[in-house]
Amino acid sequence: MSLRLPLTPRAVAFDLDGVLVDTEPIFVEAVRRYLAPRGLTFDAEFMHTMMGTPAAQSVPRFRERYRLTDSLEQIGLECREHFVAVLGDRPGPLMPGVPELVHGLRERGVPFCIATSSGSEFVHRVFGPHGLLDHFHFVLTCEDVKRGKPAPEVYELAARRFEIAAEEMLVFEDSPNGLQAAKAAGARCIVVPHGHTPLHLLDDADLIVPGLHSDELRDALGW
Repeated sequence: MSLRLPLTPRAVAFDLDGVLVDTEPIFVEAVRRYLAPRGLTFDAEFMHTMMGTPAAQSVPRFRERYRLTDSLEQIGLECREHFVAVLGDRPGPLMPGVPELVHGLRERGVPFCIATSSGSEFVHRVFGPHGLLDHFHFVLTCEDVKRGKPAPEVYELAARRFEIAAEEMLVFEDSPNGLQAAKAAGARCIVVPHGHTPLHLLDDADLIVPGLHSDELRDALGW
């Protein structure tokens, strides 16, 4: 990596799932619950390829991979029901360091947004209750773009909304698809991997840090 430190981005874009909220394990369990009654085995390697992509892109691939006879609508509905059952009444658990990073960016006058493959209702359900959403300058979801990640559209749109060049924007991602989208847009990308991130597919990352609360990230930002 030849990343010049400390980073001084003019704006920051955050992915949601796996970056701000720890929802990836909930997605995994929801899929397991869908597959189990059908006698099908969860394929972690295949699921890695769907991480970070919108349901409109991932569900048809999921249906084809498992040769399902359910309609796309049925698959989506049942998986959502399982997700809600696993999540319960609580919001998505915050990833470590999120409040501190949000407040740190605000103190330094750096604008930031959410750019997610999830929908707006989902954002408000899993992240809204934490009381941090109003600090974000805007939220972009799968409803705002025609092509979701790994296409760069959502990050290109974020840069335009910030009125900056994509090269001046820093993106936080957790998946290879999100990383690919950020880099294709021309942004710098820090990957924060977790237990479901395929580490061997992160070679294009500008920086990999163990968490948003890590000393490595604070050093990279010059804080």
